[in-house]
Amino acid sequence: MEELSQRYKHSQIKAATHVNSEMLQFYWSLGKDIVTLHAESRWGEKFLVNLSSNLRAKLPGVKGLSKQVLDTLKDFI
Repeated sequence: MEELSQRYKHSQIKAATHVNSEMLQFYWSLGKDIVTLHAESRWGEKFLVNLSSNLRAKLPGVKGLSKQVLDTLKDFI
């Protein structure tokens, strides 16, 4: 029984690590997209406000999509 519970816990940790890795890759690519779009001047000054609003509308309940967070992402690229 102990081995089964240990395998279950190990699988949970591996799954969480994988999810975190995928989300980190998403945020990294989102930051790169933000920098690219700003560099190309394809968007106006309200770009981050609009992006944040659009993402939160498409992904209700998801945290980390505020204008401030999106603005911070571009600083890490």
